[in-house]
Amino acid sequence: MMKKVLIPNRGEIAVRIIRAAHALGIQTVVCLSELEGNTIAARLSDEVHYFKDGPFEDNYLNIALIIELAEQYKADCIHPGYGFLSENNLLAEACEKAGILFVGPSADNLKTMGDKQMARSIARKANVPITRSWEGSVQNILSEADTLPYPVLVKAAMGGGGKGMQVCNSKDDLLQQLPTLSKQAQRYFGDQRIYVEQYIAKARHIEVQVLADHHGKTLHLFERECSAQRRFQKIIEEAPAPNLSQEIKQQLYNDAIHLCEAIDYRNAGTIEFLVDDTGQHYFLEMNTRIQVEHCVSEEITGVDLVQWQFKIADGQGINFDQSDLKVKGHAIELRICAEDPANNFRPSPGLIQSLILPDSKNIRLEIGIDQPVEIHSQFDPMIAKVIVHETNREIAIEAAIEANRQLIVKGIQTNAHFIDQLLNHRAYQAAQIHTRFCEDNQSALTAASCMPNNQLAAAYVAYRMTRLNKQFWRQLSEFEFTHAEQNYKAQAEYGINGIKFLLDGKEILVEAIRLNEHSLQFITGDKQYTFHCFENGNQIEFVHHQQTYSITVHDWLPDYQPEKSQEEKNHNAYLAPIPSQVMKINVKNGQKVKKGELLMVLEAMKTENHIKAWKDGTIETIHINAGDQVKMNQALLAYKEEQIEINES
Repeated sequence: MMKKVLIPNRGEIAVRIIRAAHALGIQTVVCLSELEGNTIAARLSDEVHYFKDGPFEDNYLNIALIIELAEQYKADCIHPGYGFLSENNLLAEACEKAGILFVGPSADNLKTMGDKQMARSIARKANVPITRSWEGSVQNILSEADTLPYPVLVKAAMGGGGKGMQVCNSKDDLLQQLPTLSKQAQRYFGDQRIYVEQYIAKARHIEVQVLADHHGKTLHLFERECSAQRRFQKIIEEAPAPNLSQEIKQQLYNDAIHLCEAIDYRNAGTIEFLVDDTGQHYFLEMNTRIQVEHCVSEEITGVDLVQWQFKIADGQGINFDQSDLKVKGHAIELRICAEDPANNFRPSPGLIQSLILPDSKNIRLEIGIDQPVEIHSQFDPMIAKVIVHETNREIAIEAAIEANRQLIVKGIQTNAHFIDQLLNHRAYQAAQIHTRFCEDNQSALTAASCMPNNQLAAAYVAYRMTRLNKQFWRQLSEFEFTHAEQNYKAQAEYGINGIKFLLDGKEILVEAIRLNEHSLQFITGDKQYTFHCFENGNQIEFVHHQQTYSITVHDWLPDYQPEKSQEEKNHNAYLAPIPSQVMKINVKNGQKVKKGELLMVLEAMKTENHIKAWKDGTIETIHINAGDQVKMNQALLAYKEEQIEINES
């Protein structure tokens, strides 16, 4: 068995690899940004190498540097995780040349299946169903624009993780998008090739986990349902796939194994398929690495996939057969991301002010942090994965809802409320969703929840009276607060069984109150409630079912004067809306701009923000340069008299 592994990755996947390596007696060296000294990976790893601050090309994507570091730290293997160089055949080739084991498939496997066009060609030859596609240069594809069956899906040939994909609904749309998407493919994946394929609007995304050793054994670990997506990226995965016949499942297993054997595949991998509403399946792509959602397959089979990646790379044979693998129960994984679903999932980097982690023994939490830290804009927005495993899907959904509500991230926007809404949606619970479901139902899933006034007042009174020393609550029998611009008053007193208060002439009893730091529990109206409470001056935020309710307090004791802060805004400066990187500046000092003209492009968490002028004006001073990392509200440019606003697309 190998002795030391270099991990050129970060976040929860770095932690996952470290723990798997340690379980096998392998020492670890993790490569992290200088910004990540207070992460779990930094604390767990035997050694840490901190990259100098700079673009990924200088660190995480620098193959020569990674090989040099492996040699420097005397690591005999490299595990790339997912993302970054995980599917880069050049890294695998460099490892082989340097005599270092690459914990993953062969360089040929990576090269063959990493090229989406080549992978489709292999599937076609292997008689695995694929969708119609149109390939070649941008000019060749555009020459066929009149004959394409719209809508179509444009993809980057070397793309992955949902990046570089765009649905085009018409010829004009395709003509406009194709050149831009080709440039994005070059920037994201180092290859400008793109192709167009038939778009199946309401398909299900089903994938098969495979494991293959160097001794001719190739197995599947059943399937995963990954249809809950936004921007072609998964947010909820589960295993096994519900409402899918055993006949269709077996066809998927057979095709997945057949494809692996056709390319002599080795190590862990995933074959992804689309399944339409008739049950017909189509090969989508192969991920030649460990996937974000591998956890649900581990939960239902009991197989540690990351440990087996190490074992297979070391030449060990798989010591179980297909007949030994059985589906046990149902598992669901939730991806908690730093993004704002109500604002079209705009990235939400920034400082986490409070972080509360689930404490249940029945929850598997994959996370890279365990304390409030800065979420940086240059990294992927995923903060954590919450995984539950229960005896059946119905119980697993209930457990997933509860687990999601226990993970509290304050200070930045997350998709936790969106996930709560999705898990509670009748279509999800009936397993009747498809890849466009979140997009088609985005308004309903992002709608703010409303809480009855008596429940919010009960939470407020319970929190305030519990926090107060008893010598003070007698002085504060009347509680007054404002929520959503409406003022409330409650007359309250301690009773034998709890706290009674009057609200709008109605008596309300709050019982069994427990306050443990930020967690508040109580019973009112024969129902138990759990809130998380965060106090800042005369503002209190109550989080219930991942929805935040802000309270302005008016009943402080006379000797308590909370400080009030006012933000000073510079109305002559154009400010960065979020922490991001300046990708392109289209204007110069003194340049006159017209309404709608593109001024600059910012990028945060792999999402572009196009900054446009909303009115005719003149640029006075540009404060930043292309390539700069900018902080939230940092001045980008100044202008004379005319005003400019953000218009994101």
